[in-house]
Amino acid sequence: MPAPGVSIARDGTTAPLQLVATAVGAPAFVTSYLDRFYEPAETALVAALAERPLGVTALWRLVAPTAPRREMRAFLERANRRGVIERTTRDRYGLVSFHDRFVVWIFFEGWLDLPADVRDQLREWELSAYVEQARPYVEAAQAGRPIDPIENQTYLLLDEVEAILRAQEHVYLYPCDCRAIMGRCHKPTLNCLRFEGPHGHYHDLGWEISTERAVEVARDANRAGLMQTGGMPGAPMRGICTCCPDCCFPHLAGERLEAGKLWPLTRFVARIEAASCDGCNRCAARCPFDAIIRSAGPTKGELVVPAIDTTLCRGCGLCATGCHSTAIVMDPV
Repeated sequence: MPAPGVSIARDGTTAPLQLVATAVGAPAFVTSYLDRFYEPAETALVAALAERPLGVTALWRLVAPTAPRREMRAFLERANRRGVIERTTRDRYGLVSFHDRFVVWIFFEGWLDLPADVRDQLREWELSAYVEQARPYVEAAQAGRPIDPIENQTYLLLDEVEAILRAQEHVYLYPCDCRAIMGRCHKPTLNCLRFEGPHGHYHDLGWEISTERAVEVARDANRAGLMQTGGMPGAPMRGICTCCPDCCFPHLAGERLEAGKLWPLTRFVARIEAASCDGCNRCAARCPFDAIIRSAGPTKGELVVPAIDTTLCRGCGLCATGCHSTAIVMDPV
């Protein structure tokens, strides 16, 4: 297997960075930095796949005809893990967009190779692209039209998350790409969970963990004040995201599209049972949307219960999981 960073091509085959930028849809401002994202032989691979997916033999002839075939296979698998290409069938590969390469780079390589102003431009570029991707689904939600269940971004209660995780045969742990990209909060990042798809899991990355460990990760994230989102329960699902309103792309897309209450989709609203409430205000501290008005404390010996503004409540359930007296009920909308 070739060493990291070493071209498999014996003749030093490469492709111009401008050609690479066009093929993968990279923004113009990052073209001169693409050598940080693509190794020399990978640029030739991008050029070879610019028009259509190809098999191993065709790629071998185009990119590294003098290299041993086993090295070519290892090179292709590494390029898949790096988010340069993706496996479309067992022996066939296709090109992926710069969005995929950027996310993998953020996961495991990092920001320090780029100037601060370029990092800021990349953040905005990635978020703007996500907003446009989400727009038709948000507009469908606004119009009351059905949405493809796998494309839903839906708030999930912790007990729903646990049931979904226990039903999976394979679960993979990943860093959160939203918090890695945006970096606007100090919440933990190693807590996004992905599931097996038709061609494996996302670029064969992440760490496979047991379902019980996945449940622990979800509980830890919830304790840290992170919401959980995913597809609609009962429908096929790619994974479970752990979200904060500062960095989470679905939340930021909802705000930009003036649909914050609709996206991610709300299925519950919190209600406080006054008889069980001890007035600790922990729920108000945990609410990411300032939907809970703090209690002012006992008045004339009577407990004043916090109030919930249902127009702001998203039904994420963080208040309920943080309530030591189990006084909060999540009512279906």
